[in-house]
Amino acid sequence: MRNWCSVLTCLAGLLPTSIQAAKDTYDYVIIGGGTAGLTVGDRLSESGNYTVLVIEYGYLEPDGQRPGTVYNITSAPVSGLGNRTFPVVVGCVVGGGSAVNGRVFQRGTTEDYDIWGELGGEGARGGWNWADMLRYFKKAIQLTPPKPETAPFDLRYDTKYWGRNFTTNHTIFATFGNVISPKIYPFYEAAKKVPGINVSPDGGSGQVGLQYYQASSNPYTGERSYSRTGHWDGLNRANYDLLPATRVNKIVIDRNRAAGVQVYPRGEPQKKTIIRARKEVVLAAGTLHTPQILQLSGIGPADLLRRTGIPVKVDLPGVGYNFQDHTFIPEVSFRWSTSPPIPAHLNISVIDDGLGRTALGLSIGLSVIAPSSFSRIASRYESQSPAAYLPKGTHPTIIRGYRQQQRIYAREMRAKNFSFLRATFSGDPSFVPIVIHPVSRGTVLIDPAASADIEVEPIVDYRAASNPIDVGVAVEQIKFLRRFITGGELSRYNATEVVPGPGYETDEALARWVRANTIPSVYHPVGTAAKMPREWGGVVGEDLLVYGVKGLSVVDASIMPTIVAGTTSMTVYAIAEKAADLIKGRAGRK
Repeated sequence: MRNWCSVLTCLAGLLPTSIQAAKDTYDYVIIGGGTAGLTVGDRLSESGNYTVLVIEYGYLEPDGQRPGTVYNITSAPVSGLGNRTFPVVVGCVVGGGSAVNGRVFQRGTTEDYDIWGELGGEGARGGWNWADMLRYFKKAIQLTPPKPETAPFDLRYDTKYWGRNFTTNHTIFATFGNVISPKIYPFYEAAKKVPGINVSPDGGSGQVGLQYYQASSNPYTGERSYSRTGHWDGLNRANYDLLPATRVNKIVIDRNRAAGVQVYPRGEPQKKTIIRARKEVVLAAGTLHTPQILQLSGIGPADLLRRTGIPVKVDLPGVGYNFQDHTFIPEVSFRWSTSPPIPAHLNISVIDDGLGRTALGLSIGLSVIAPSSFSRIASRYESQSPAAYLPKGTHPTIIRGYRQQQRIYAREMRAKNFSFLRATFSGDPSFVPIVIHPVSRGTVLIDPAASADIEVEPIVDYRAASNPIDVGVAVEQIKFLRRFITGGELSRYNATEVVPGPGYETDEALARWVRANTIPSVYHPVGTAAKMPREWGGVVGEDLLVYGVKGLSVVDASIMPTIVAGTTSMTVYAIAEKAADLIKGRAGRK
């Protein structure tokens, strides 16, 4: 299936440059002008010492218009979800996912990032842990505190977790909205009394519990704050070029080194040309297209490349494997017999200043979700053969890497600060529970029947619910929500269940319902070029350089070895900031 973007965007024009206007050679060539690509491009060009080109398949939308465009991709049938297929939504526009997402800005837990360090292997020195990532979160994101009139809602935040340079440009904003529904108050008070649930000191503190979170919005204008507004608009640097509406066909490899890229104008593959990189090619095309470009360049699983007729440059089995996304159930809902009253101190008039609502979320561990069965679930998962639920024929190195993840996840299932449920309180007794740390793994692989045609999208196989542990966790989430709404502080309002509703009382019945209703993606794809040792199926090392080829790094969500307990865009900004420092640190080396 071929790609398309919004007609509004495609007709926009106003492109800053063209292949003909671009230089033949740059110090750095970045593939992908999304969340990571533009951030890295900004940081590498800011000193003026290096020339930088960012190449983006999507269009640069006209100023003042934000229609948002996405690729037109349909997933492979998901056998664990009744062989249903699903739209695969990723940004196809300058700004990438940060230009089209829902603006919800979250971080994972401290353990999420410490696990990345653990998965660096013995003796890892990359600094991939919470303490190091917090430094880059603070560099990447500027906090806009809540306004005084929201004080009755107890919006907790702590500026030590945020950057605050008070500039209107050249930054990404995390902004509290000025509107909060007073209907969330009964949920807030009831959740605080559930054993094991605390109020986080800040949504960005890395702690589980109740937390208010921000939106990626400009506090001065109310408009979207995203990689284009923070890392391209208004910079006007002679050494920083953006080439939109351009396809990267493959990476050019000379004597085991990434020497440049082969490109052509979008829709005109007969006009191929080569743009060279003196220092480094940075691949930031995203979790779906980064493995595709690597595979089309001869870097990936050798058996797949041979079947496709692509000469093998580097046999790297992990490229396109380890695919993860958050899964969710669209609705678990109840109906009040008596609506909870709104306390008098929350009957206040708050002006909607265009920044939207501030949301209250819940992020909790398995021991809170399933206090009587979490240990049993962990033991069941821990005892699985690591290959049991991976794709048939998975390479032994990938199995070894998954075994490391399995060991860690089984441990964290018994821990307190590792989330297995995220849900938002809307003010009504209705929820969208998210399995935030699924243990199933999918693949993103080129189609061997497509004759190495870059215009054909890769096969996106979520393989959601392929491991029954994920179904079991979703069942426990529903049971937790039932207990929360019909028991404890909220029992006085005599709620009745609407969805799933009567007839789904046993775990077996709920499991069937979960498989019939789960959606395999919250649009947070990660993991297909994982930062892990090569002997564990990794694709990049601690320095984000691709194994087996010089001068090629990956900087996007595909490097996450495990998914984080939150929306992914803020974490991608932090990865890009750290990557820019790594790249600049080796700039003088050959």
